Amino acid sequence: MKLAVGLILILMSIVHVFYGEKMQVNVLKKLAADSMLIGSYRTMSLQGGLLLFAIGLLEIMVYTGFIEVNGIAVYIPLIILCLNVIAVFIVAALKHRDLIRATIPQFIIFSFIILLEVLSVI
Repeated sequence: MKLAVGLILILMSIVHVFYGEKMQVNVLKKLAADSMLIGSYRTMSLQGGLLLFAIGLLEIMVYTGFIEVNGIAVYIPLIILCLNVIAVFIVAALKHRDLIRATIPQFIIFSFIILLEVLSVI
């Protein structure tokens, strides 16, 4: 399970960064968005991608036995993923309801990843 979660998260991190840069930033540029908005979006996209990459790499390192996590530390990757998804959902629900429809595919994918993560912990 850890290997599957790790590989999926690393793949998602790459997609997150490239999709954000190639698709969303281009849309913002076409809309003549302020450079601060584009810079902020790029920062958030890169941070999200790096977060996913780091968790994925951690999961692969645990799977291969390169590192060992014990006790409460076993749950940290799961907690970080859940907090990230919850934060996006809260912002979308409270501030940008139209964003919920656009992010349904991401919520489905992350629900699957979180389920795999839960199964790998228990």
